Amino acid sequence: MPFDAFAQDAVAISPAQLIDAAPAPAVDMAETNPDRLLAFLYVAPQPCEALDRLLAG
Repeated sequence: MPFDAFAQDAVAISPAQLIDAAPAPAVDMAETNPDRLLAFLYVAPQPCEALDRLLAG
């Protein structure tokens, strides 16, 4: 099957929609994996309790 056949059936989702739909990180992520939390918030910035915990500690 040629690649062009898939382009007709694919649903185009913009990166902005994916970032807006990203769920808030888990609250305990500030303690368990702060580097991953910072990377996540760099890509999809949003106010969340995990960020508050990271900045408080």
